[in-house]
Amino acid sequence: VRAREVMLRFNADPALSAEERVDLLRGLFGRLGEGTDVSLGAQVDYGYQTFMGRNCFFNFNCTFLDGAPITFGDDVGVGPGCSFVTPLHPLLARERARCEDAGGTGHVWERSLPITVESGVWIAANVTVNAGVTIGEGAVIGSGSVVTRDIPPRTLAYGNPCRPVRAITEADSVADALAEAGLV
Repeated sequence: VRAREVMLRFNADPALSAEERVDLLRGLFGRLGEGTDVSLGAQVDYGYQTFMGRNCFFNFNCTFLDGAPITFGDDVGVGPGCSFVTPLHPLLARERARCEDAGGTGHVWERSLPITVESGVWIAANVTVNAGVTIGEGAVIGSGSVVTRDIPPRTLAYGNPCRPVRAITEADSVADALAEAGLV
């Protein structure tokens, strides 16, 4: 309930300054590193199990279902509409069905596995990262991917399901183009 209240205020209160929005997130997340920016539309399940390193950027409408820890290293970029989903549910329908305990309280069986996104990762738009996944340092995940398994460091990966396509190497550098444009 607290997480929903905080995120409602974060997303909808036009009177909040940028600093006040950061303060709201610092009071909710397990860690919000210096220089990290979370755009409007973000949603969280609990918040306190989401850990963000330094200088990360999360574009509009990201979702963090943090029943287990979701950990981001430093310098992570996340495109709009991405979801980080730690809950898992049984495959058998009868085991997914809502049941009541002796006191009449309803329950649904669920377990959660952590997600780790290491430093220097770029995740493009509309990516879903599933429970138990680690995305290795410096990897790039293409738009629309559904990440169901670990992705090695410094790898370009995309698809549904997301699969490693190739290593990222110095041949991928855009340093010359940046220098030519006067940006380095």
